[in-house]
Amino acid sequence: MKNVIAIRREDLSKKGEQRVAVTPEHVKTITEAGHTVLVQPGMHPVTHEVKRAHRDMLFTQAGAHVAEDISSAKVIIGLKEIGLEYIYPDKVYYCFSHTHKGQLKNRKMLQAFCDNRATVLDYELVTNDLGSRTVTAFTYFAGYAGMIDTLWTMGQRLHGMGLEHPFYAIQQAVRHPDLDDIKRLLAEIGEDIEEEGTPADQPPVICIFLGNGKTSNGAQEILDILPVQRIEPDQIADTFQNGTRKKIYACVMEIAEMFRPIAADVVKMEHWAGLDEDGRRDLYFAHPDHFESTLAAYLPYASMVLNCVIWSPKYPRTITKAIMQAAWHAHHKPLVIGDISCDPNGSVEFSMDTWIDNPVFIYHPDHETNTLGMTGEGIAVMAVTNLPCEFSKDSSEQFAKDLAHVIPSLAAADYEGSLADSGLDDELKRAVILWKGEFVPEYAYMKEFLPVNAG
Repeated sequence: MKNVIAIRREDLSKKGEQRVAVTPEHVKTITEAGHTVLVQPGMHPVTHEVKRAHRDMLFTQAGAHVAEDISSAKVIIGLKEIGLEYIYPDKVYYCFSHTHKGQLKNRKMLQAFCDNRATVLDYELVTNDLGSRTVTAFTYFAGYAGMIDTLWTMGQRLHGMGLEHPFYAIQQAVRHPDLDDIKRLLAEIGEDIEEEGTPADQPPVICIFLGNGKTSNGAQEILDILPVQRIEPDQIADTFQNGTRKKIYACVMEIAEMFRPIAADVVKMEHWAGLDEDGRRDLYFAHPDHFESTLAAYLPYASMVLNCVIWSPKYPRTITKAIMQAAWHAHHKPLVIGDISCDPNGSVEFSMDTWIDNPVFIYHPDHETNTLGMTGEGIAVMAVTNLPCEFSKDSSEQFAKDLAHVIPSLAAADYEGSLADSGLDDELKRAVILWKGEFVPEYAYMKEFLPVNAG
């Protein structure tokens, strides 16, 4: 089947967003198969803001038609959530909808998809037969940018306090021309730390990673350019007192380190203690409501915390307001939190969305207030909601490569009949939330998230 496929420009509300899911290279694959491709201009016609890292001419050379009006397309490919005014009747949308966990901010969009009989496929839900995500490039780039921005935040924050630190030479990720540039700079900073050390009037730099998935691995890859020594959670307090300043210390915490059974609850400590790591993980996921965070014991000693944990309300938070207040009164630590996962009011209870143009807020644990900017008393939290777009071109090209194996199916599917007869690859079928305005059985629970069903 031949389809008309559109690549939309990301909405103005997505500040700094210049990524695209399908690059010119892969548009050529679609057009050569006989499909028509429409591409909205990268520059917004009113504000003249450039919203795409790849030039329009490259899409034209790949056989696409550049046009502002893409309403004639059957399939509309975007990246982030879509403004209500851009949801047209009877269309197919590919995007990160951020709806399947019941995210409050996107429920009106979900309702609009239903009302307009839309078919919606979510990149986050593209999985193989084993249930593993297969389109994950942005996950690594979130880790890269998140780690860089957290190091930058720490350097800026200390400088604002009148304290100098090698990290002050680091710029926000978006200010570097590419990932290689920042890697070269970090290598130079690492050499300086090995020779001169970090300032003697400050404690050793201790970085805690919450989670060890792909986002965390990306962040660790960046930090490992520096002279890093891995430590275990039970070494953190001693390292704070006796560690060398010629190293950066990294502690990666997984489920068994981040959480413990609630005292006197149904999950007994002696049972927990006798389990291996896999057993503890399985028990935690089976009974998350019977667990609590261990972070109170470690936060007072951390310079930076990188939150790389995917969270939903059924799970305990890793950093609550109460835990943060206790850590603040103990040592005014941590100095910086990099909330890479960026679930507002989620795993980090007091977190909120920030954007590239204003990426940091200060949280005061006693007042429970968030103030955008780098100044003020409290903990600096970097929580940019679209971190991978700080490397828009690099991350888009890697994402398109991840998506390439399903692009022929995506382009040629029959979206008029049933899902079963659509011809979509199984990976894409598993990513379908709505088919012509109706929830597929696996996501029927999402009806509860529709505003019309609220209350």
